[in-house]
Amino acid sequence: MSKKKHPVIKAVLGTGLAVIVTGVGFVVWFGREENHRFQTAVTANDYSRILQENISGNPRVADIAMLCAHDAFSNKITGESALDPGSSTQILGNPLAKAIAKGVFARQAKAQKSDAYLLAQRGVRYFDTRVCWDGTQWQNLHSFISAPFEENLRYVLRFLAENPGELLVIDIQHHSTGNLTSADMLDFIGTVKDEDGKSLWDYVRFDPNVTALGDLRWQDATNGGAGVIVLVKTPQVPGGKYYEYSDNTVRAEWHNKPDIPSLVAGIESEYAYLTENFEQYKNAFRSNQAQSTPPLNLDAISYWSILRAAEDSNTAILAHPDFDKWLSVMPIIWVNNADTMVNGFNDEIVLRLNAYNRNLK
Repeated sequence: MSKKKHPVIKAVLGTGLAVIVTGVGFVVWFGREENHRFQTAVTANDYSRILQENISGNPRVADIAMLCAHDAFSNKITGESALDPGSSTQILGNPLAKAIAKGVFARQAKAQKSDAYLLAQRGVRYFDTRVCWDGTQWQNLHSFISAPFEENLRYVLRFLAENPGELLVIDIQHHSTGNLTSADMLDFIGTVKDEDGKSLWDYVRFDPNVTALGDLRWQDATNGGAGVIVLVKTPQVPGGKYYEYSDNTVRAEWHNKPDIPSLVAGIESEYAYLTENFEQYKNAFRSNQAQSTPPLNLDAISYWSILRAAEDSNTAILAHPDFDKWLSVMPIIWVNNADTMVNGFNDEIVLRLNAYNRNLK
């Protein structure tokens, strides 16, 4: 004859089961939730011509202050987005994990809310870009596929065609080619053309194999029209219209901190390092990577959002008393949610960068 469980044991088991069920329910509820909890307001101003309107001399492009969209072209990522085919993080591709935590994945992958054309209109001039070959086409991504690269190239081409005299930087730091090559990706870029038959390469108005980035001047980069500087993490080749992404062309130190005090400490450390070693990096794009990263706190990770966190970190960095000092050494302001208007960030950052650029010679 089986023994009956003691009432206290039954109560404990029942409570434990309830806690487990509640915990699982919490994880599933918040894990699937894709609400980024960010404010959707955007500026009413058009910043399409900010560089040409504020640069009167002929400065080196490496010294021009620019707003950078970190992980640009990630605005179409959702919980249903396909995984980066080159990802080594298997849990992201696990069907069960994705079913339970697709919202977590989306909220920690979508770094910008707007497409490239709108970001450029709102003052972004530097685009941190990731590209992959998914087996059928070139895609933009940030851990998860966002949209076809062709779509975003067309946004960029539209802005360039509409704004002669402006300059954009397309930084393809991360790209995975699958069974293709970097050369295939570069060839593809040349096949995407606007209504006038121009590709991105037609807006590169200088020869990167002749003019080093540190020697490139504003007027040479624009040369009477809209200009583009392209960086790719692959060796330069004769006839290529891009710079190789390397320590000689980009200094972008990722601070990888989830809280603002730690982020500021990282920025201060980078400022001190670049100040001491300025001769080594003066010819490169020098960035203030001011974006916060996901917390390690498991209680927070279920509802944390890159876009929401950037509202706080962007504001804090801009309000810091040393912002202008940092800018003098790190003129590329590299952020998530680059066009947020929380505390007027988008308008204020453009004003500050314009003021800086007006003093360039």
